[in-house]
Amino acid sequence: MENSDELACENVDTKCVMEHICYKYAAMVMSGLIESIDYFAGKQGHKVLRRILSKKIPPEMMKALGIDLSMMQNATEQEKIDTLPKIIASKGGPLFEIEKKDNGEYRFILHECHFLPYSKTKGFCNVTAGLMLGFAQMLTNETMDIEEVQTIAHGGEQCEFIARKKSD
Repeated sequence: MENSDELACENVDTKCVMEHICYKYAAMVMSGLIESIDYFAGKQGHKVLRRILSKKIPPEMMKALGIDLSMMQNATEQEKIDTLPKIIASKGGPLFEIEKKDNGEYRFILHECHFLPYSKTKGFCNVTAGLMLGFAQMLTNETMDIEEVQTIAHGGEQCEFIARKKSD
């Protein structure tokens, strides 16, 4: 990374949700990772990436935002659904909604895309999908799968993901 990029990163006006790493630097690192996974893992690459990210991003993001994970452990599922998006938004994280559907699936809706400048060609929708998958697993304490319904980066009005229990 060049010195001018480092200075720009330090002076970024966006509230960074991952402590000291700004979006520009994170995007550069992630784009290389995503391209490598696409090359080596083929069609399963995105699924693998989402699973890896679902384990790492939610707890690290909540830690970086100063959110105590233990307060979510004793909450009911509905309390988590109602509270989690509010807590994350109050700390500068992405604005999103969670809806539990009658069939047991979870619908995640985001009205903004933090990675839009990088998403169209670098697959950053997988980062968001991994985050939402992690939140779904946090809600249910079960292994889940996630499906991308639409994303802002690919022309949708919003980002929408559906999480469902993983089939055996």
